[in-house]
Amino acid sequence: MSQTISRLQSIGNRVSGVRSSVDPRILVAMEDHWERCNMENEIQENNIKVYDNRVEVVYTSGGAGCMLIGGGSLLVASLFILLYIVPTSGLVRSFTGIIIGVIGLLFFGTMLLKVLRAVLTGKAVYTVQNGYFKGKNKAVRIDEITDMKWAGSSLKYLAIKTTNKKTIKLSSYNLVPEEKVNKVIEDYVVPYATPEFKENWNKRMSNRGA
Repeated sequence: MSQTISRLQSIGNRVSGVRSSVDPRILVAMEDHWERCNMENEIQENNIKVYDNRVEVVYTSGGAGCMLIGGGSLLVASLFILLYIVPTSGLVRSFTGIIIGVIGLLFFGTMLLKVLRAVLTGKAVYTVQNGYFKGKNKAVRIDEITDMKWAGSSLKYLAIKTTNKKTIKLSSYNLVPEEKVNKVIEDYVVPYATPEFKENWNKRMSNRGA
């Protein structure tokens, strides 16, 4: 989630050209929110749930709240730029405001819809059950996985390659920490995976630790 917070902050900083026209109270509220999210990221609740017949990586209420409130705040800021700053500014600032506002509206609007849909479909983001590794919408047989790695820019996902040469994407929606997902993969997927996946996974983890 820390990567998402940093990404939201960097995009928010792009409004610096029109920053002086934004109500300071909005900026202060957003900065307070980033601080709370960073604290939530440091004090994580238990994301891993082990049951008799399955293992789940679940999002926490605080993590989901930071994603939704943070993205929503910047969506509102994008609307504020388009509806208030642009009509009351000069030509150059209006043009800049339109570009920033439209990009922010599309980016944060799309992201919020995906995250909200994920939140509403249950707390489990990834599940290991009955020989399958499952995401929110798709599942892959563990004994068919040949490689798996993190990818994506705005919303992180696991890119999974299978024995039939397909690539399946299972999104984390930035709701769960990568290290927690990696631990579940290490403990509950790798031991039952193909030799090729074991080799690729161990090599990738070794490179990360170097």
